[in-house]
Amino acid sequence: MKLGSFALSFIQIALLSLGLNVAKADAEVTFPFEATYNTESVFEPIQDNVFKSTVTGKSTDAPYGLTNFLRMNYIERDDNTGVESIVKDATEFGINGLPILTETFLGSGDDKLFASTTGTAIRNVEDFTASISGTTTIVGGEGNFQGATGILTLSEKVIFNLNATTEPRTTGTVVLSGSFTVPQKVSEAGNTTTLVGIGIISASLLLRQRRKIISK
Repeated sequence: MKLGSFALSFIQIALLSLGLNVAKADAEVTFPFEATYNTESVFEPIQDNVFKSTVTGKSTDAPYGLTNFLRMNYIERDDNTGVESIVKDATEFGINGLPILTETFLGSGDDKLFASTTGTAIRNVEDFTASISGTTTIVGGEGNFQGATGILTLSEKVIFNLNATTEPRTTGTVVLSGSFTVPQKVSEAGNTTTLVGIGIISASLLLRQRRKIISK
């Protein structure tokens, strides 16, 4: 094989490797999360002692622009203990045919987090308040948070609005803290760098060979 053809072959291999020999590896980026939201809740009766809650939250300090959330849950109240169970799936209360409820964090951009919340609430009948503790599980997202997963702890204090003329309502404050991870794709050079280097050397040899031919 002539030197020029030999060099050209390596150039072709090197160029081909740029398009075909770039491997992908999974990596994760962790996003710490801590925010306080002001909340308003509306409760829709489902059956005796079971309600559907719809909670809207707004924050001025939420990270990543996720200044709003919309959370829906099923709540079952135990009149004997004053404890309320908060779930996403009504079948846990023996009720079939209702959708599994979700939660969405969003802001002014395209980034979103999808989640579900479970927990318990303890009512204080003396001052018409309730303390809620629970877990918000991140199960996906959009924009920069596509494929997000993680766990946030939830602590919330609500006050019942006794002047509500329709469904029961509350206002309150919820604190969420924890983190979530987002998978990222990163390029791995593999043997590409080596092949490109060989191609460059080969190209130099080819140019030298051509110069010798021309000079003769």
